[in-house]
Amino acid sequence: MSNITVLITCADTSFHGSLRTVLEHHDGISLLDSVWDGVAQLQQVLRVSKPDVLLMDLQFQGSDEEPLLQRIKAASPGTKTMLLYDFFGHCEVIQALVHGAKGCIRKESSPAQWVKAIKVIQGGDIWIDRKLLVDALDCLIHPAPIKSPIIKSKPEVLTSREWEVVRWVGEGMTNKEIARQLSISVTTVKTHLQNIFSKLKVGRRIQLPLT
Repeated sequence: MSNITVLITCADTSFHGSLRTVLEHHDGISLLDSVWDGVAQLQQVLRVSKPDVLLMDLQFQGSDEEPLLQRIKAASPGTKTMLLYDFFGHCEVIQALVHGAKGCIRKESSPAQWVKAIKVIQGGDIWIDRKLLVDALDCLIHPAPIKSPIIKSKPEVLTSREWEVVRWVGEGMTNKEIARQLSISVTTVKTHLQNIFSKLKVGRRIQLPLT
């Protein structure tokens, strides 16, 4: 069996280096030159190298309206894309799969999981963390209600900024999209969500009230 060719695109240079160390000497995997300087360069490299698997940091985003995953597929139809994430919600999972991703894996995963995930998606299957998959299925099977009693009974429980975050979550935005919309950092968005979950006593994005 030939080696699986893997291309990495990651804006986090520290994590990028750690991932290269894990994969570059592993039997059965051939690591190609990494890319992190923009969508156009990524597309160009994909057209030439046509890797079996692309490991793509969620921070690697294009400015065009056309979904980045569709542009990757156009540049290299045979490449299977797995998204690397720190925080991922059910809406992001569904969007990623709809647009062609074959896997979603936490950056903190063990070296053994990285190798297994690459082999799994190269073999034609999908790799998603079990908890993440459960949340995504829950989102599809039990869609959020049109209105939540929380809005009527406790309108003062959240700050105005927290309600803004809730609003954009309801629109299906990812954390990064919310950060851009509100001109704040992704870390700040995560902090707002943690506070919101605590105040409303919910554990998932799908349980948040609609505004």
